[in-house]
Parts: sequence; C-alpha cells; structure tokens
Amino acid sequence: MNHLREMQPEDIRPVFEVIESQDEEDAEEALAGYQEIGGTMDNYVMEVNNRVIGVTGYATPPGCDETHWLAWTYIHDDYANQGNGRIMLTELIRHLKDKGGRMLFVKVSDYVDEEDGAIYAAALHLYKSLGFIEQLVHKNYYEEDESQTILALRLKDSETTTEVETEDCPVEFNAVFEIAETDGAYSFGWHDEADSVFTPEDVSIGIQQARKDNARVVFLSFPQNYSKVRETLIASGFTQSGMLTDYFEDGVHEEHFTYVL
Repeated sequence: MNHLREMQPEDIRPVFEVIESQDEEDAEEALAGYQEIGGTMDNYVMEVNNRVIGVTGYATPPGCDETHWLAWTYIHDDYANQGNGRIMLTELIRHLKDKGGRMLFVKVSDYVDEEDGAIYAAALHLYKSLGFIEQLVHKNYYEEDESQTILALRLKDSETTTEVETEDCPVEFNAVFEIAETDGAYSFGWHDEADSVFTPEDVSIGIQQARKDNARVVFLSFPQNYSKVRETLIASGFTQSGMLTDYFEDGVHEEHFTYVL
C-alpha cells in the first residue's frame, strides 16, 4: 500500500486526535478498543509529512468466509474534503482483494447535528461512489430518530453454484445486553450447541428482561439457513427487518429481526 502503513501502538494518540477532530464520542470509543491487546491489528494509518492524518482498517467476524467490517475510518478535519478519504479506502479495498477478501460491510448513522447537519452524509456518499450497496436500514437504532444503514461491497465474484441447504441447528439464548454505542437498543447472546431451538417462552423471558432494563427495542440476527429460528421469532412478535446478503458465505445470508418494546 503506497499511502498506508500498519498502525502501531505509538500511533494510538495521534489516531485519537484524528477521530476527535470529527467526533469526540467515537474517539473515546475507538481509544478503548485500540488500547486492548491486539487492538491495533488490521488497522492502518495515512501520513502526510510525517503527520498521521487518517485511520482505517477492518475487523473479521468469526464463523464467516472472508467477511470483513470496515473499522474506524476517519480523516483529520484539517485534511478532509481533499480526496484523502477516497485514497485511503481505495488502498484498503485493494489490500483486502489481494488477500482474498470476499465481502466488506460498513455501518453508517443518519445522525443530524443541529449546527452541522447530517454528519455522515459525506461518508455515505463516498462509500456508494466506491461501489458499496445499501442492504439494510435499522430504524431508531442508536437512539430515537437515529437509524443505522448497513452497506456491502463485494470484493470477488460469487462462487455459489448450488442452493444452500437448511440446517436443523439448535440455538439457545445465554445473555441479554445493551448494544454498544446505543441508547436502549438491546440484543440477546446465543450459541448453537444447545439441545433444541429456543421456544417462544424463551424469547418472552428475554424480552421481559430487556423491558426491566428499560430497553426500547431488541435487534436479533441469525444465519438465514437456520431452520425454525425465523418462525419462532415471528410467532413471538418480532418482525423481519431485512438481511445481509452472502454474509456468512456465498448463499448464506444473515437475517435481521426487530422487536419494538
């Protein structure tokens, strides 16, 4: 990569300043992640005259075939709107393609600031100009009236030639928690090593706990080929809110569900 280099622990402070120039809350959240063991792995910085002016990178979720999520991606306010963001992302995308990446996803908020307007409108425009396609919108995700849009970029051609079979996979809930960076949006932790698929009664217990914690909405997602999961959630009052195409592997999508409290 011509303009990017791997992020090092000593870059954490200047990267924090890059993000802080655009969003103080994101800067604090990113700082906590970078300071964890291995927190700078798969992150990259962009420099101009030996000054760190940008940061980008990716995270790789478990259980997927070469699927990646775009990590914190920011250009310092002093260097914004000069084409640096496009250069940075173009190089990262090329790097992921070279290493065999299959899908790249990114999350964008529609937050509107009273003074500065739609904060992430320029980023959304850039992503779409680079080929990202909108796949899913979670209404009122981060807080009331602040939604989340998820976009996807295919990095290599699909290899699916046959229909993916449905799996009779037993799923059990094991946690109820508030989603990071949200106000009152909850989800359930789960694993697929149970004796049977969760029941409507199990779902009800989770919803009751979320309600006790003053949750306002519950978001869940599962592999689309897990049998009985969709029908149980729909019977429990969840609505299907969309899916991320080819998320786990080509032909295996991630279905998303919403329950408004």
